[in-house]
Amino acid sequence: MSNFLPQIDALNLVPKPNRGGTDTNPCTRVNIKLYSDNLKLCPLNDDELNIFKAQFSTLLSMPGSDERKIQLDRIEAYIIALRAIKQSLNEVTFAGLNAEDTELGMSLIRPMFTVAGAVAVPLAYKTNWNQALTAVWADWIWNGAGAAMTVGKDFGMVITHLKSLVSPTPFMTECRFEVGRTGILNPSDVRCFIQGDTENNVAIASIPTMILIPKASFYARARSDVNGTDQIALGGLVFGLGRALKEEVPTWTA
Repeated sequence: MSNFLPQIDALNLVPKPNRGGTDTNPCTRVNIKLYSDNLKLCPLNDDELNIFKAQFSTLLSMPGSDERKIQLDRIEAYIIALRAIKQSLNEVTFAGLNAEDTELGMSLIRPMFTVAGAVAVPLAYKTNWNQALTAVWADWIWNGAGAAMTVGKDFGMVITHLKSLVSPTPFMTECRFEVGRTGILNPSDVRCFIQGDTENNVAIASIPTMILIPKASFYARARSDVNGTDQIALGGLVFGLGRALKEEVPTWTA
């Protein structure tokens, strides 16, 4: 009997064809269309899948939290993102947490994997999740006014939810994202932040899944109903070469 949660235990390398014969298993299907992007998915072997299953459990939030529920509900998106990013990085071996420099690893998303500021060299890497907000829509994750940032060449991300770290009342109320050249998503209402996580009093908002492969463009805008500075963390995972994930001071480029 496996010790994994049912959603994790269900991941396997047995193809699951639908009535049309197309494989729908997130661990074995050969491609997927997400918004306007057609992503080719790299195969995983037994060792890589088992590493993901074992270590994904360690990255889950505390039992009962809304964040944990979102993570388990989107587990197929996480495995698809892993395979899409692995494909973009020339099928490098997935080694999970604390991967070596040239291996594919994973971790939680840190501010340093995003950019916010005017075009500059080096990039205006974020050092925290702080974001000043007003009632007017404004750039949030960007590289030059109204322009998208470009994800680094050695990593990608999967974003499934947002977390406000401001207490007692978060400020962000609406946001919108653009993934790639044509993946423009409708604005999301995140006023649910004000209610907080029903189990652990953490402000969580589920948003449409976004998979960012290396060198993808990514742009975000946001607004508030009341002026203030929020701390909005991107919830999800980053998959990338160990040398990129272990950096304390970011040096990555697209």
